[in-house]
Amino acid sequence: MTNKNIRILVWIALLLSFNQYKAYSQDTTYARQTIKTLCSPEFAGRAYVDNGDKKAAEFIASEFQKDGLKALSENYFQKFEIQINTISELGDLIVFEDTLIPAVDYYISNASKSRSGTYELKFVNDSLFLNNRDYLQEILMTDLSGKFLVFSNSQDDFKYSFKTEVGGLIFLKDDNIGYWDFRHAQQPINYAIVEINKSLLPRDTKTIQIKFRSKYYNNYPTQNVIGYIKGKLYPDSFVAITAHYDHMGKMGKDIYFPGANDNASGTAMMLDLARYFSDSVNQPDYSIVFMSFSGEEVGLLGSQYYVRNPLFKLEKIKMLINLDMVGTGSDGIKVVNGSIFKKEFKKLQTINSKHKYLKAVKVRGESCNSDHCPFYTNGVPSFFIYTLGDEYKEYHTITDKAEDLPLTKYPQLFSLLRDYIVDFNK
Repeated sequence: MTNKNIRILVWIALLLSFNQYKAYSQDTTYARQTIKTLCSPEFAGRAYVDNGDKKAAEFIASEFQKDGLKALSENYFQKFEIQINTISELGDLIVFEDTLIPAVDYYISNASKSRSGTYELKFVNDSLFLNNRDYLQEILMTDLSGKFLVFSNSQDDFKYSFKTEVGGLIFLKDDNIGYWDFRHAQQPINYAIVEINKSLLPRDTKTIQIKFRSKYYNNYPTQNVIGYIKGKLYPDSFVAITAHYDHMGKMGKDIYFPGANDNASGTAMMLDLARYFSDSVNQPDYSIVFMSFSGEEVGLLGSQYYVRNPLFKLEKIKMLINLDMVGTGSDGIKVVNGSIFKKEFKKLQTINSKHKYLKAVKVRGESCNSDHCPFYTNGVPSFFIYTLGDEYKEYHTITDKAEDLPLTKYPQLFSLLRDYIVDFNK
């Protein structure tokens, strides 16, 4: 072979290498389009009003199919049922003839029972309620069915377990009303819980008008979405990449929670890695299973269901990486269970130091706060990775939007995860 031919072959190899890098590591185009899709109004916040979870699951399955991932059963779906209470319809909440803005001025708890009408308000001295038995007895002996009790602080010790029949409980919040959640949505209560901006409900307020309808499902059908890429050297051993796709859904028919950082960002990263390793040029040594879970926001329901009903033996998972809220990164990443699986954590740090992808790869201990937990507690080596940085702080709000998510170090985190998977067990 002549020197000229050798130079041509080298040039072709470099060109192919450049094109491969360009296709998978150049920017955030694919991730942004994926996040935009998952956060669109059509997907209804990816929960249990207007079939948001099903629309999101079908989209993820279509991406799996497009990339040629294999299914572990007849299709990509692992179906299961959950109990869930939702705020299915939302009317007005009126104070002094002012109509408050839902998800800006107030939240209605997903654990609440439907209410419609005008209710008398009774402002409660919190400290007396907690410490004075006579005052407590006075309230408990009173007919409160037509009243809402108003508290200055969120008293979680009785918030969902108030024993007396009451119209509802109102908890006054600072200017920022905080975030919405699914606490006790599987065991709904017999009254309403409302959190309101305290500046909008002065103590001389006598009544409120409120109207909303809740809907309880004893057996709501939902699904995990699971596909895999077969490894070329160890097809029966797996690296697992997981991310929950569900979010908070809708409060009524018009108010929806996009969930860009939590967790369209992690779902996008999972799909991006699937897209990369599905290319035959990048076929991994180990099989990679991609699991996208429903029900995480309700209490890790999808991952718990999978662990109880695995599609292959859990011991075949050599390492699991759970991605949840990876939309920032200016301060690096935090690795839950990094202090437990020290060898694996050290490898992440070594790769990052070599390539200077991220500012820091920080260690954290055990924390049962995302979908890695059911696997970890059942013996699967597991990391939960999330990004760090103050550039974006939206969480469970209607303003966690795709167009505002910075994805500050998304390409660098992608590269770190890619390299880790390629080098796994070497």
